[in-house]
Amino acid sequence: MRPHMAESGTQRLGDTDISRLSVCAVDGIAAIQRFSTEIDRLNLASARPNPFLSSAFLLCYASHIDYHTPGEGERLFLIRDGDEIIGCAPMRERGGRFRLLAPLDTDRPGTLSSPQDALRAATALVRHLCNHETGWGMVEFFGQQRGNALHRASHAAAGARFRARDIELQPYNEIPLAYDNLAAYYQSLSSKMRSNIGRQTRRLFSNGAPELILADGPQATSAWFDAYCDLDDRSWKRGTDASIQRHARRVRFYQEIAAARAGLDPSFIGVVFDGVLIAGLLVGSNATASPGFHGAWCLEMAYDQSRAELGPGQLLLLLAVGEAISRGDQLLNFMQNFAYYKHRWKAEPIEAVSVQLIRRASLHNVRASLGELKQRWVAKPGKPSTDPSDHHDATQAAVNRAIAAPQVQEHARSLAAAALGFAGSGVRRLDRAQARAYLPFDLG
Repeated sequence: MRPHMAESGTQRLGDTDISRLSVCAVDGIAAIQRFSTEIDRLNLASARPNPFLSSAFLLCYASHIDYHTPGEGERLFLIRDGDEIIGCAPMRERGGRFRLLAPLDTDRPGTLSSPQDALRAATALVRHLCNHETGWGMVEFFGQQRGNALHRASHAAAGARFRARDIELQPYNEIPLAYDNLAAYYQSLSSKMRSNIGRQTRRLFSNGAPELILADGPQATSAWFDAYCDLDDRSWKRGTDASIQRHARRVRFYQEIAAARAGLDPSFIGVVFDGVLIAGLLVGSNATASPGFHGAWCLEMAYDQSRAELGPGQLLLLLAVGEAISRGDQLLNFMQNFAYYKHRWKAEPIEAVSVQLIRRASLHNVRASLGELKQRWVAKPGKPSTDPSDHHDATQAAVNRAIAAPQVQEHARSLAAAALGFAGSGVRRLDRAQARAYLPFDLG
């Protein structure tokens, strides 16, 4: 990430526009529960309801995510016009810095308000932070689009006491789903992309008898959760910060999502090969919470590194598009990172920044200034991002051998067998004939 010093002379609201507004803060995770109805009302009133700003997701994030310890600095800011709550800002304060409560592993975090109240609510919040909250050196709003309400309000506050800057982030990536069916979407891809997907899928089916798993709903999705965690440990994510198993709290966080206790409708897409789950994708939709406008988000994905040559990852993404179209989702979001790869899937990049409001007389400003000097004078080694299927290093061959060890595969097979034994509703298992009817190309 590199700092970009943006102009601070953005449009300012007159004092009379926000003179009726008041801001107060309620501390603790319990504040999310107490004001859950208002949070969800404001979310649904927005131009684009965001499942990562629902009260259920915020509560799950604050209680279980591994980035923070629950009970440390959660604060819900309420913006009122008279007696009416017109906006709220779920945040966290720690170490002299205010941040949004759920900034990472989410899509475009922010505050909540109706479109007509967005700018004045954001302005009132920022002014309250500047004029009434003490002891902080930085306020950071991660994942903002330039020119949105929080971005404008933060830069409008810059002056003698505060300065504002933007830190460029990896864009979010989203496919607008204006397609009648999966075949229409598939035909919109480049001929090279279609060739790659078809060739790798035919290779997968020519090497055995794979089975495609389409699980929908909390019970069906949760049935595959243990098998997915084991798959994560057989993927390139093993031992990295990208692993779902990097922390027990992170595992619990995704367990809650899979069980539909985080405000998302969960689903799971998998590829079983030789009785072993070799690829899996956890998806969340907000169709139930927002029937008028809803989408789907690809939350976690992994594939067995020892089966990488069969290309199961591409098949997962194609199936995710098909399922999203079938649900009537208006969009499918691939989240951040690997934008150039996701562009091949017709995903449009959504540029975002982390906008920071920094108190000039603070240690945070000293550190930020030193960081900017370093950016100017120290050349950073440039290494382009690689394809998400290319996570190789000098020891990858040894890792692949360990993943493919008989005892590892037998354990994976037992977990897949348990998941396949789920007798409830919500699971479709596609064999070759059924996959041939589902997929938009010839399996051969």
